Amino acid sequence: MFEIFKKSLFAGLGLAVVTKTKLENVLEKLVEEGKMSREEAEKMGQELLDSGEKQWTDFETRLQETVKGLLANMDICKASDMKKLEKKMKALDMRLKAIEEPKEKKAADK
Repeated sequence: MFEIFKKSLFAGLGLAVVTKTKLENVLEKLVEEGKMSREEAEKMGQELLDSGEKQWTDFETRLQETVKGLLANMDICKASDMKKLEKKMKALDMRLKAIEEPKEKKAADK
């Protein structure tokens, strides 16, 4: 599931690069045809790129929230939680061994 999201994000990044290049080409044509000044083209290009970047950031935020919600509902344990449990289990194991060793020693002495 994570792989699908990862591929989608990379595809989106590739699309953004292509879109920026195409946008620059279109604006350059408009300048060459005299339909807009270089300053207007640069301003419009920057506004469109800023808008696209904001939309991409909003999309990423919504996607992260959706994935977090899905994972929360799936009752999946996080790796950090597993590490905490492993530490607790090791500590309990050591305590149990400390309790059992004297009993085993007493039984061996009899």
